[in-house]
Amino acid sequence: MRFPSLLNRAFVHLTALAVVAILAAAPAAAETIRVTDDSGRTLAFDKPIERVVVFNRYNAEFIRAVAGIGPIVGVDSWVTRDPTYWPNLKDGMLAGQGQREPNYEAIVALEPDLVIFPRNGAWQQAIETLKPFDIPVLVLTGWDVLKHVSNIEAFGRLFGKPDRAAELNEFYTRHMDLLRERLAGVAPKPVYLEEKTPFRSVLPGSGWHDMIEAAGGRNIFGHIDIREQPKAKGSVHSHEIDPEAVLAADPALIVKLQPGSYPLHPAEFSQAFFAEALARPGFDELESVKSGAVYHMNYYLAGGCSKMIGALSIAKWLHPDLFADVDPDTVMRTWLEDFQGVPYPGRYWTALRESRSAL
Repeated sequence: MRFPSLLNRAFVHLTALAVVAILAAAPAAAETIRVTDDSGRTLAFDKPIERVVVFNRYNAEFIRAVAGIGPIVGVDSWVTRDPTYWPNLKDGMLAGQGQREPNYEAIVALEPDLVIFPRNGAWQQAIETLKPFDIPVLVLTGWDVLKHVSNIEAFGRLFGKPDRAAELNEFYTRHMDLLRERLAGVAPKPVYLEEKTPFRSVLPGSGWHDMIEAAGGRNIFGHIDIREQPKAKGSVHSHEIDPEAVLAADPALIVKLQPGSYPLHPAEFSQAFFAEALARPGFDELESVKSGAVYHMNYYLAGGCSKMIGALSIAKWLHPDLFADVDPDTVMRTWLEDFQGVPYPGRYWTALRESRSAL
């Protein structure tokens, strides 16, 4: 009777081994993707996002950098206005006239798995409006320089591309670390950054302010608290300032932001700004104007990769000896060609000192 007993035990053992083998071969259950957004909410997804409607160009750039253009099924007008930069967009992808004016009918028709807004977009309204359609809304702010790493990590998790997200974060942090290391202990120099509209600048709370500081500059309007200002003067991103305050600060560097355009602006566009700046009362006495340290910089360069490339450029203009071996234009080429998949068209800035002969 021992022979059948041994057979039974062998059968049980082999069956157990077979079960273990089957379990080992079976795909593991997908790990839940959890992202805590700028509103403080934590959203959970049982699989990577395949269809997304995205508001704000910076958010769209980061999704393209991490996951390619494929998951993007809808965008706002800030993206569609520059079709040469977004050659793969198709008709019917417009989901709103900007991040504060979403078209909910269009969003629902696009059947997204997720809609992404920046925190200064219409996300509160969108949450309530899209709730009956079971379309979740996530608040991630691509323009926030201080949240670059966590934003990119979140995009990597959302779209199932953690390795590509890590590659982009390495590109960003390598250059930001370089800025911190070389500027340690260096006294900041005063900088006047002028928005597209004359005599409108930036305040603390804006990514542009953080860009100036990261570059070893001191924003000459960095002392202004937006909470103490009349609303009519604007926001932290574009605030009306007193021209006399610029003269009093005598900035070492003036940076004028051009409207964003992937194709390069013609040289005449910058020359017209320089001529206008030189004609401003008292500006010819500013040290930056005398030395030619006035720069006309395209938004695409200034905002490239969470404004890291803008910070590199300003750092090189402010502290040329410290950054003699750094070429921000080469970094911009990498950002456009390796992470955005579009050709680098050429240099995105012009200096007054180079244009004086044409004025």
